[in-house]
Amino acid sequence: MPEPPLRAVLEELHTQLEASEPLDPSLRDELRRAVADIESHLDPEAEDHPTLGERLSGLVERFEGTHPRLAEALGRVLNGIAELGI
Repeated sequence: MPEPPLRAVLEELHTQLEASEPLDPSLRDELRRAVADIESHLDPEAEDHPTLGERLSGLVERFEGTHPRLAEALGRVLNGIAELGI
C-alpha cells in the first residue's frame, strides 16, 4: 500500500501529538522542532538540514516504548521525507 502524501502524514502527526498522553516538555519541543524542520523542507526556498533524518529516527526510537502511535506517525513522516530524498 503506498504511503499517503507527506503533508497528510504531517497533519496526522500534529493530531497524534495533540491527542497523545502527556509528553515530557523537552520531548514535545524537540518533536515540534523536527516537524517544523520537515515543513521547511517542503518549502523550495528553505535552507538544507542534513541531519533531519537522523534526528527523526532518534525521536521515533525515543517514542516507541511510551507513545507507540506517535512513533508510528513519526515513522511514516520519516518514510515520506526519505522518498523525497530529504
